[in-house]
Amino acid sequence: MKTIGFKKLHRRLKKISLPAISLACFLSCSYDHGVDPVRTRISGEVVFTGVPPKYVREAVFIAAKKLPPDNFLTDIVFSDPLVFDTSSTRTTPDTVKFNLIADAGKYTAAGVLWRRSGEPWDIANILGIYTEPEQIIPKEIELNAEHPVEEGVSIPANWALANRDSYIEGTITFADEWPANTEIVALTYFSQIPRNVFEYIIYLKGLDINVKKFAPSHRYRSAVNSGEYKFIALFWYAKGASLNDIRAVGFYHCPSDSESSIPRKVLAPRDGEVKNIDFTVRFSTLPNGVNFCKNCGDCK
Repeated sequence: MKTIGFKKLHRRLKKISLPAISLACFLSCSYDHGVDPVRTRISGEVVFTGVPPKYVREAVFIAAKKLPPDNFLTDIVFSDPLVFDTSSTRTTPDTVKFNLIADAGKYTAAGVLWRRSGEPWDIANILGIYTEPEQIIPKEIELNAEHPVEEGVSIPANWALANRDSYIEGTITFADEWPANTEIVALTYFSQIPRNVFEYIIYLKGLDINVKKFAPSHRYRSAVNSGEYKFIALFWYAKGASLNDIRAVGFYHCPSDSESSIPRKVLAPRDGEVKNIDFTVRFSTLPNGVNFCKNCGDCK
């Protein structure tokens, strides 16, 4: 048998490799693959206002199948880290585009989440939520064969919500049976006692949605910005309800009696914490919600 030396074999391979590769490419590229399926995804932009605190490690766009999530790995889909402006001198909004590949299905909420350096992701660290215009309730996103792409998702994100140098903790006790149509409950922190829906938005300084639903009680520890909070309350929202149907079902009140209607203010110290901010939730006050005095002043 005639053998071919290595150098001669190499020269022959060099001669046929380019035509062979070209032919393979032609056959592959000219083959009709049909129409490739469109990958389900969500795209849009985040409009950051304010300046991010130095301890912010990263921020992402998320889509949540369940809120609050039972498991971050299965209930939350994360985008790549958003490249936001860290300049302390910026005075104009910082707009960042995102594109998230997500499985088909329903996402009950979408928004922007930030994480502190050295700490894990926490659903309480929400900077902004995708809503209908002039609304505060999360807008649902559904991806399917007929609607594989949700485009134009615009989310305002305020870095002031990441200013957290203090903690408030306590226990919420649920005195009544949870309504079966409960969608969302949120622990809220207001600088002033809100009197209408508009003031719910402008006076809201902290939001904690890590409240476990359908439990007899909930122990919380919320990271907040230091300062005075005149109204700390739990708000309830039903499935399919409107913005006007959001109700306060419990709040931290003056200690005069268990049914006091006067909110009690809390001062959160810088680099400190306030403990034992306990109160009771009464779902029996629905559909109107719990009564609280809006112009009574401080506790006597």
